[in-house]
Amino acid sequence: MRMRELAAATGVSRTAIHHYQREGLLPPAEKTAPNSALYGEEHVERLKLIRSLRTDELGPLPLVGVRQVLDMVDRGVEPDVAAALYSLPGGVGKTASPDARRGARSLSDVAHDAGMSLSTARALHGSGLLLGRAGPGESRVFDEADAAAARVLADLLSHEAIRPTDLDPIAELVSELVRYERVLASLITARADGGESSERQSALFQGLHVLHTYLFSRLLPEPADG
Repeated sequence: MRMRELAAATGVSRTAIHHYQREGLLPPAEKTAPNSALYGEEHVERLKLIRSLRTDELGPLPLVGVRQVLDMVDRGVEPDVAAALYSLPGGVGKTASPDARRGARSLSDVAHDAGMSLSTARALHGSGLLLGRAGPGESRVFDEADAAAARVLADLLSHEAIRPTDLDPIAELVSELVRYERVLASLITARADGGESSERQSALFQGLHVLHTYLFSRLLPEPADG
């Protein structure tokens, strides 16, 4: 089968499949031309396993965890057993650093986890769509919230009609909204007591967050069932 058929059969985007190939998580494909290859049932089964590991009800495995589970499977361990061994505290093959256990990740980690190229992740970060938090010095650190956003972005960008630049105005509008609300919060607290209060501003931002959720729920079309 071709790449398009493989993606349809497994529910894994072509972007993610290409990334898993680069990471060596899939068996070699049968090359039929420089830019064409054929895939078989072994690729379908491997991708379905990867997808199940990445969407596990106990939480998606990071890419390093997927690799270690697949290594056990390739040595003859049943997939369910391999996943269970990895999930145990101090489980077989776990080599997570202290930062990783606290949830801190690099942009490269987030990109790999979402199945997107690092250059794409850098572009999304630069346009304000993949933010992270301030780290030591000028650095940025990323966590599970960023990883989840990256997976959503990767899924959106797997549609050929969507380009990263199509999403840039969303980041610009949200940034402008946040700037306005910070000014508004300062103005309101100044009116109220002649000076700024961090407690008052925190309460205001919480209220504005609820307002955002309400407005988006009313203004955006509801997802179609199924």
